[in-house]
Amino acid sequence: MLKSLPTRALLFLPVLLLGCKIATIRPIDSKDEAPGPQEFDAEAYVDALWAEDVPAALDQAVDLGELLPAFEADPASAGETWGRREGSGPFHVIVRGKGRVTGVDTSSRTGLAEVDVEVPGDTVAIRLQIGPVLRGTSIRDALPTVSFDQFVNQIQFADVANELNARVEREVVGDLEREALQGKTVRFVGMATLGEPPLTVTPARLKVEEGR
Repeated sequence: MLKSLPTRALLFLPVLLLGCKIATIRPIDSKDEAPGPQEFDAEAYVDALWAEDVPAALDQAVDLGELLPAFEADPASAGETWGRREGSGPFHVIVRGKGRVTGVDTSSRTGLAEVDVEVPGDTVAIRLQIGPVLRGTSIRDALPTVSFDQFVNQIQFADVANELNARVEREVVGDLEREALQGKTVRFVGMATLGEPPLTVTPARLKVEEGR
């Protein structure tokens, strides 16, 4: 208490107080703080990709009739020739193909169609994602103009993959009559990740042929 202080100390106390700077404590979420960097807009980013980068990439797709035999013979060489990857990860490729649907699995929302694709002297079974929900990041990872070092963090990179999948869900497979695909011929251009067979393709363009 002040009463217990010596008289000389009381005389110096106003001087000490005048020499101190009064600080105002402000919560870290105060509205007076300077605004941070603008929030990343994955939808706008994908709008630009969908308008230019995606069509240009799809036009460079390798035919599955050429890729599949080469991949079976020498996976590393096929990946280096037609694919791209981040670091030491798997190769991602942009492919085109045509085949007959031999099976349709709609037991979950991540629907798949089994498609027999013709290769020289044979047919090879692949899987085509038909949704309505798509898995994986093949669309993002196969695009030559998109790489992780363009983004601030992993969250933004993941948001781009999710938005690309959402775009395909709405615009490519959204109105697909999945149960009617059995036995029909489909033409597609899309992205895939090279790995254990069967190859799974996420279509960015898809056309179902009339008739069976």
